[in-house]
Amino acid sequence: MHTVIVGAGGLGSVVGGYLAKAGYPVTLIARPAHVKAIRDNGLEIAGLDGRHLVREVQATDNPKTVTTAELLILSVKTYDADEALKGVAHLSGRVRCALSLQNGMLKDKALGVIFGLESVIGATTMIGATLAGPGRVLYTAPAITYVGEFDRRESDRVRAVAEMFGKAGLKAQIASDIRSATWCKLNTILPSASLSVLTRLEFHRVLKNRTLAALYVELARECAQLAKAKGIPLNDFPGFEVKTVCEAPMEEAAAFLQEQGRRMEEAGMTNVKISMLQDIERGKRTEVEAIIGYVVREAARLEIQVPKIDLIYRLVKGVSEAVRH
Repeated sequence: MHTVIVGAGGLGSVVGGYLAKAGYPVTLIARPAHVKAIRDNGLEIAGLDGRHLVREVQATDNPKTVTTAELLILSVKTYDADEALKGVAHLSGRVRCALSLQNGMLKDKALGVIFGLESVIGATTMIGATLAGPGRVLYTAPAITYVGEFDRRESDRVRAVAEMFGKAGLKAQIASDIRSATWCKLNTILPSASLSVLTRLEFHRVLKNRTLAALYVELARECAQLAKAKGIPLNDFPGFEVKTVCEAPMEEAAAFLQEQGRRMEEAGMTNVKISMLQDIERGKRTEVEAIIGYVVREAARLEIQVPKIDLIYRLVKGVSEAVRH
């Protein structure tokens, strides 16, 4: 299955690189410097399983040169999605299935506008990856990628995507309710990103601290009110244990998060920084509006009180604005 990765930064390069290493034809659409380095020297991926140099992957900075895509994966930042999708709009009608590994809740609708909702499958992941420089990425956090049809069928194309990921050494699982998995990702990334930005700590250190773990739980529980109002159940997915965080007694929920932090440390995952913190450190634009701002706006629309998230939103938005001036 020919796979096209639209917006191959850290995450997209890891996914595309592993698929290419497993023998699948892959084209990365990326920025010129990254493309040149890959063409000249290959794609270097460094992670907990060692260092890999992938020469089999194709790369281009001109999306118009891509003429086919059985599988299209969107992995740009949310604020770059419209421009990136315009670049591949010529593939409409030629894409077997499209999925987004982005943060946010409006990503699938954006894909559907270009390729038709019938071409879109749901997906969400917590894979951690960082673009270390042109042609070089760090694979910081192996995690499960969930895929699924919105009508909850286990279709051939969903099975094919999960099988591809599995054969490439990327954990993948078919979600019986991909809406639940996507909302659980939002419920996970909101407190993770918020506390990472405000503390500037590696993620395992955020989780290990009792005070921060308790605040994480409080933010997650405010966010969970939105899914409940929409009739979407929040479950425990490996990597997104939202049901436990939101429903266990506070002490148990905080202790659960602290244990996750200790396990990350024991596994050597001590350089994991949430992408929003990486953007802050580089003085780049963040996804604060697509993640925290979305929850604040939806809560207002649904007349749900989220006072802690509202405060966190203003703090993170302020920091995001300040580092870019």
